Amino acid sequence: MAQRQEHAFIKIGKDIKAGKIPGLVLLKGVEAYLVDFYSRALISKYVNKASEALDLVVLDRKGVTTQGIIENLETLPLMSERKVVLLPDFVDERGKLPEAFQNEGQLQDLIGYIEGSLSDSGKDSGRLLLITAAEPGKDRKEGAGDREVSALLKAAANAGTVYDFTPLNPGQLRSFIEKRFHGAGKEFRSGIISMIVEETGYGNKNIDYGLYNLDNDIKKIIAHSGSSTEISPTDVASVITVNPENNVFAMIDAIGRNRKDEAFRLLHNLLENGSSEFQLLALITGQLELMLTTCEMKDEGMNLKGIQAELRKTDRIHEFRTQKALEAGNRFRIEDLRRILIGAYEIEQNIKSGLMPGPLALEFFIAGI
Repeated sequence: MAQRQEHAFIKIGKDIKAGKIPGLVLLKGVEAYLVDFYSRALISKYVNKASEALDLVVLDRKGVTTQGIIENLETLPLMSERKVVLLPDFVDERGKLPEAFQNEGQLQDLIGYIEGSLSDSGKDSGRLLLITAAEPGKDRKEGAGDREVSALLKAAANAGTVYDFTPLNPGQLRSFIEKRFHGAGKEFRSGIISMIVEETGYGNKNIDYGLYNLDNDIKKIIAHSGSSTEISPTDVASVITVNPENNVFAMIDAIGRNRKDEAFRLLHNLLENGSSEFQLLALITGQLELMLTTCEMKDEGMNLKGIQAELRKTDRIHEFRTQKALEAGNRFRIEDLRRILIGAYEIEQNIKSGLMPGPLALEFFIAGI
């Protein structure tokens, strides 16, 4: 069995400790929280606070040029271990480089410098070119700047190190939560961590919920606990249950238990709290698709662990979401799930074409299941 690849946050932690950080580091990936965290960690490691104004240069996208990057990197640090030049969001959410580097000449000059002067350049060089890249947005059109970005990534990987921060696995996610509760001096039972992991939207590709969102929810949970030394289920429920994905899941589960009155109540709560019809439809179809997929895989003879491993590898779906989807899907026959999913697609078309108002269409969908 192939060994799971070491997560980027583990690798960069080891590399920092071992002094194996080269002269060029590029941080990217879906976990913007980790990109920002380790960007700060590298700056803290190599730049002396007393001389930060001179030894740390931040070149934002507007006006940055290859010449400016080179001139700053070739200047020796004053009191720091390294001179750090930071290029934040050098690749933006549209998958584009800064305007100057959409000129092929500028980009080739930068790549030439990277390959010629930064290759195998490490601790002894006294410099660090630190580049961060935003994860492309869902609405980005493929092909826009892909060739240029690929060339930059290839050069960065050859001359230095690229750290790609993918979503955390369940064990890493639990550790992330536990450390923040410990840091706040809060006690908690194991079930509390499980409740948070299972009830958040983490790992759902249909909604934007990453470690920044989770960290914010943890802060709210800690604040809700007040002067109490222990986090309670009430503290968690008061924060996490407002997540639209949780109510959508509960709504579908209620339908599976033949509790349409409960499903209608949850639908109305979601609409009253500001969720749009199209957001809810995306969550509904996403959940139904996952339920159908897990049930079909089980019907083909796969066990839960096999299904979880396959979906994490192919679609980056979190193990807890897979387990919940299979449990909910087991309330339906596979042919019924297919029928319901087709109905959800039809409802979406009815809303887009103006054939039926959004709230009414969703009510019609629930009533027809």
